[in-house]
Amino acid sequence: MLNAGIAADSYTFSCILKCFAASGSVKNGEWLHGYLLKLDLAACSCSVVNSLLSFYAKVGRVESARKLFDELPQRDVVSWNSMISGYVANGGSEEGLEVFKLMVSSGVEIDLASAVIVLSACRSVHSFGIKLHFNKETKFCNILLDMYSKCGDLAAASRVFEKTSERSVVSWTSMIQAYSRSGLLHDAIRLFHEMTSSGTKPDIFTLSAVLHACASSGSLESGKSVHNYITGQGLESNLFVCNALMDMYAKCGSMEDASLVFSQMPVKDIISWNTIIAGYGMHGFGKEAIRAFEEMRRDGIKPDGVSFISVLYACSHSGLVNEGWRFFNIMQKECKIEPSLEHYACMVDLLSRSGKLQMAYEFIKGMPIKPDATIWGALLCGCRIHHDVKLAERVAEHVFELEPENARYYVLLANIYAEAEKWEEVKELRVKIGRRGLKKHPGCSWIEVKGKVHVFVAKDGSHPEVRKIEALLRKVREGMKKEGFSPKLRYALMNGDDLEKEMALCGHSEKLAMGFGILNLPPGKTVRVMKNLRVCRDCHEMAKFMSKTTGREIILRDSNFFHHFKDGSCSCRGFW
Repeated sequence: MLNAGIAADSYTFSCILKCFAASGSVKNGEWLHGYLLKLDLAACSCSVVNSLLSFYAKVGRVESARKLFDELPQRDVVSWNSMISGYVANGGSEEGLEVFKLMVSSGVEIDLASAVIVLSACRSVHSFGIKLHFNKETKFCNILLDMYSKCGDLAAASRVFEKTSERSVVSWTSMIQAYSRSGLLHDAIRLFHEMTSSGTKPDIFTLSAVLHACASSGSLESGKSVHNYITGQGLESNLFVCNALMDMYAKCGSMEDASLVFSQMPVKDIISWNTIIAGYGMHGFGKEAIRAFEEMRRDGIKPDGVSFISVLYACSHSGLVNEGWRFFNIMQKECKIEPSLEHYACMVDLLSRSGKLQMAYEFIKGMPIKPDATIWGALLCGCRIHHDVKLAERVAEHVFELEPENARYYVLLANIYAEAEKWEEVKELRVKIGRRGLKKHPGCSWIEVKGKVHVFVAKDGSHPEVRKIEALLRKVREGMKKEGFSPKLRYALMNGDDLEKEMALCGHSEKLAMGFGILNLPPGKTVRVMKNLRVCRDCHEMAKFMSKTTGREIILRDSNFFHHFKDGSCSCRGFW
């Protein structure tokens, strides 16, 4: 090709270097390196330089790779990964980890490939440690546990934990964190109780980890059990522990307990105030969140960016538009805090939920920074709430351009079409979702009764009490009709006759979980249900009716908000 006078491009060089690496042609690779130097290596594209780095690493010339790496004027993630993998592949795991540390300290974004390569290096260190019998040392095992936990390798972490003969508080804490990070929240809570039973005393980091697991699972009973342990150990005044307790109670649906912990704290820091403000916000208590924010300022605590996100979120979920604008202005003018994407997202959400869709659209267009999918997504949610199909289609174009592989936004637009009974458009979107291979998260709800968690999936008839639950829901629906409530059939999200739609609505997972709670909890006891997706309007109306007819409070946590149903009304007042 060269003899024919045809100029090689970046793709040519990258391909031939891969060939030299695969065949182990060191001399040819070095000749090409020289050829590139004559062409001015610095002017070559990153892909060519990275291919040269990868070549040296694969043929075992790590020193040459490092020399080239050190001389690079610019490095991308591939450059770093090539250098790290080069060391690891040639038995230099420690050197690879040193380069990784340098990568982190340089502020380079870590991607999945980086994590996989580094984990491979760590496994090599692990194997080497076993050969030297370091695996019998608790300190070495704790480091491995922490490493595997943070890398998300639960199986490896479990193996190390099971083989650790003398488990320290660090061993237990790392394993609890590993379960929690992997979403096995009840296993994390179970392990905490095993730890205390074994005689190992948890420290504040253990308590924080298990409280986080309780918060994420919504298990109030488990959280209160941990709180009792904390009180027994005399740690109820520890600032770090109190902040974690508050967060747990807020996320488990008990703002009364969160407020009580907050009021009894001898010392409060900015995290304490931010936690209580965010707690009030997620429960729809906007005025209480504002009161706490203003009290914080009176106490001389300067609000930070998180404080403003929390109070703006609270305004958004309580329909307090004027107050939201006031805090947005205070943040910039008085506190000199430049709004981040999160602050702008809160403002768009505030305007969208309040029905000011066009104002929200103009606000986005006037932003000084480029809006991300979260911001456009907030407006898309507003379009669904207020049934603006035309604007939804314009907004969806922006969202799909920014996050073409995020199934959530396709499903959201499909739901907007379904609620408007535009079934052809729904069909087209579902075909597009299937063609792209996108996966929608199935809706599920869960409730804890007598220490056992019961999970319900829409239209799932596998639960042993499903017939009793369905009978109860039919009775509730009949009662609603007698009082003039009609099923919100548009939320069935299907094309069919009214009976089919009504049957589909009765099978929504949150209805099944609420019905189970009413049947199995003592009279008057609060029914607490968690759901992984947003609650639909029909389920929302039924929950209000159920709270009125049963005389119970029903607390439903969906993907972004708490609904407190009592005496036929909800704390959200329609702003969710």
